[in-house]
Amino acid sequence: MAKAVPEAPAMTAEPASSERYQPFGRKPLRTFGLVIGLPAFLLYVSSAVLVVFALLMMGKEIDRLEIQRELTSVNASLGSFLNGLSDAVADEGTWNEAYLNVVVQPDPAWMDSTWGATARLGTTYNDVMVTDESGVIVFGENDVGPLTGNVVDHYPAAAAMLVELDHAISSSGDAAVISHFASTGLDAAGLAAISIHKTSQGERTIPRQTRRILWVAKRITPNLLQEMAVRYQTPLAEIVTEVDPDSSAIDIVAGDGSVAGTVAWVPDRPGEIASRHALLLALLIFFGIGLLLVLGLGALRRAMVYRARTIETHFAERVRVADVAVAAAAEMAVRPAEAAEAEAVYSVLDGVSGSDFIVEYQPIFDLRSEAMLGVEAMLRWVKPDKSLLMQEELSSADCVSIMERSAIIALRHASGELAPLLGVMLTLTVTPNQLTDSVFLEKVSGTLGATHFQPSRLQLSVDTTMLPAPEVLATAISGIRRMGIAVAFSNFALGTATTKYIRQGFADRICLAPSLVGGVDADPARLKLLEATIEAARAAGYAVTVPGIERKEEASRALRLGCREFRGNLLAKPMPIGALTSLILAPARPAQPVKQAS
Repeated sequence: MAKAVPEAPAMTAEPASSERYQPFGRKPLRTFGLVIGLPAFLLYVSSAVLVVFALLMMGKEIDRLEIQRELTSVNASLGSFLNGLSDAVADEGTWNEAYLNVVVQPDPAWMDSTWGATARLGTTYNDVMVTDESGVIVFGENDVGPLTGNVVDHYPAAAAMLVELDHAISSSGDAAVISHFASTGLDAAGLAAISIHKTSQGERTIPRQTRRILWVAKRITPNLLQEMAVRYQTPLAEIVTEVDPDSSAIDIVAGDGSVAGTVAWVPDRPGEIASRHALLLALLIFFGIGLLLVLGLGALRRAMVYRARTIETHFAERVRVADVAVAAAAEMAVRPAEAAEAEAVYSVLDGVSGSDFIVEYQPIFDLRSEAMLGVEAMLRWVKPDKSLLMQEELSSADCVSIMERSAIIALRHASGELAPLLGVMLTLTVTPNQLTDSVFLEKVSGTLGATHFQPSRLQLSVDTTMLPAPEVLATAISGIRRMGIAVAFSNFALGTATTKYIRQGFADRICLAPSLVGGVDADPARLKLLEATIEAARAAGYAVTVPGIERKEEASRALRLGCREFRGNLLAKPMPIGALTSLILAPARPAQPVKQAS
């Protein structure tokens, strides 16, 4: 052995340069590029292409929906225009004085002073005509002068409208009104007609051969289209003979099925603007990602090369250390058992009495309503060196070990202190064995009765990582919930081992694992796991408590995911019963309330 040690340095002699360890082969740049650089580049490019494609498709879809909305609104505004014209002719045709001055004893002067004057003003309608049943004009007037001949000479579509009016009167009586668009040969107009009649009760229908029909027409002018655009919040349209390819248009169909005119407008394209801005932002983001990717790959390669050279340089040293370790192990094998016991790891629970503790309470807040929902009891044991051993700092196994001895005593202590504080819910940590032990549950019931603490205000919390199989828990949890006591699974994160506990009615609440919440704002993978855990809990009808909140960013992320219940030092540290009572009696908001991130 004495000679072997001096010979060890000979093993660390640096080999010839041709035999040196090459972490990426003889052509490291090409190997690194093919194995790591090329896949990273392809992933980067494909991601950029997908984002660009998605943004373009989004812009096109927004434009399509906007164009469809404009078509619908313009068509509806034209329909409202015709309805208004129908109302106008119905008001004029059912006027008793009109019946007397047109049907009983025609009076052209009266017709001119009423309908003619209105037509000349052109406010309600532009053309007014009174015809017999075949369309021959008895009286006609517009802003140019008198109208004569047949109504079909002025509006060809009136021929089909006469037939339609005749059928309508046969079905519903003289009160029938028809309205359609019509062409004058130069422009388009709305045309409405009604048989002039009295509205007195018991009035007979006017015979067809003595029927007088009132026609009113309103021409579709640029001013009218502008008025419709303002009134109905539609695009500003115009009558055109040829439709531009970039414009939207609607054909105005006349009463005889022919096209009386075409209304066209330049559609709004908000999708183009939105996609253009989004593409610019995506370009800046991907430029930054690309820069970080290049820098990261360079740093990764340098780190890998440095690691490989470190392995090569210290290979011989590790062999020597291994030899020393073997020798030390052999020596340890012959050491006395007392020496080995003296070097054993000291347990944190050594010397700690399960009944020698104090209780502090950490409030649980609803950050949306800024109200305190309850507290979680935190036990502190006094160690032999007079320092405190805190429950939240124990491992799961140590917590189970000491809570087996302390849970009932802690419940009696906490329920007695909190009983006067009505409405405050108490959460207490128990072990899986206690949760399934009927004797323990009888002790819980007796303790609550002795302290006059309502079972509905108690929640038993058990560490998910220590749970037995669901079939072992199902009966016990069902009995606990029938007692009115809630059950919560703490230290919970969605995974293959925990999905079996996510089922409807199995528990009331989950308390997320602190490791899942801490740093979630900077870790996308952890954020996805947090989202999945919360969604699974909601699907099972569980409430969710977010513990260990130390930073506003963590709370903001959880708020955006829909969480309400929060506990952590950022909001309030564990406190004795006196401080808790003061907080409840004189409530105050947290120093810096957490706002949900936009």
